[in-house]
Amino acid sequence: MLALAASFSKALNPPAVLLLVIVLAGVKAGLGIIGVTALALGIIAVPGIVYKKFPVLAMKLGLATSLRTKVVAALTLVGALTCLILDVPGPVPATAMGLVVGNAGLALARLRLNASAHVSVLTFAVSWSVAVFGGEFSWLLVLSPVMLVSRTVLREHTWGEALVGALIGIVTFGFFAEANTWSWIT
Repeated sequence: MLALAASFSKALNPPAVLLLVIVLAGVKAGLGIIGVTALALGIIAVPGIVYKKFPVLAMKLGLATSLRTKVVAALTLVGALTCLILDVPGPVPATAMGLVVGNAGLALARLRLNASAHVSVLTFAVSWSVAVFGGEFSWLLVLSPVMLVSRTVLREHTWGEALVGALIGIVTFGFFAEANTWSWIT
């Protein structure tokens, strides 16, 4: 069971899942290979690299390493605002704004506990997939509770931390769904 849980968590890690979501959003928006690549770099790759390298950067710049999630949320916000300013077609702006909410939610939750990014991101991603591509993708919804169990079986998170991650994913999706109705975004 542990090997299966570890494989599941590794295969569906947050950066890979977020990259898939943003690439699919760019494809759905008709951005083409250059647009999708720029989107992936700005929204996922740069914040992801900063997240991974932040402890080293923080030491060099004299910053607290606890700022890591907040800095990534700020970078994601810059990417989302850029999408709005450049009038990128939907579902990209609402997706990017949803990712900002998700990052901010994780940053806030992690002030108190180690909320699961794996569960949060996957919950958002599978809900987003159903909303954007239709009900034939509803079977993906089973992945979120499987990830919740996986993260607790691996003892990476408590049940409470995994459930908070799921709640953050649901709120993130709710924000995405609401943002899709805003006339200045769509």
